[in-house]
Amino acid sequence: MGIVKLVELVSQFFQTTLHKPANVIGVTRMENGWWVEVETIEESEYMRKRGQDDILATYQVEVHENGEIIGYQRKGLRERAQIDVQIQD
Repeated sequence: MGIVKLVELVSQFFQTTLHKPANVIGVTRMENGWWVEVETIEESEYMRKRGQDDILATYQVEVHENGEIIGYQRKGLRERAQIDVQIQD
């Protein structure tokens, strides 16, 4: 499976299953599939009513080499205006 098809698959999964638009921000090839990192808006209407920035969630999605999504997990939350900086040694 190519990356373009993989991005479409994960984006469609988020839209149809979780009812959230997804922005794929990273893809890593693993031995038996892919890890896909996704950013999406959490509770945007709730936050707008209170005059606050959207909350963005980062998810990690595991996709088997046959194209089946076999797992996902939310890895973090941040406000839209907050910069997410990670430094690796």
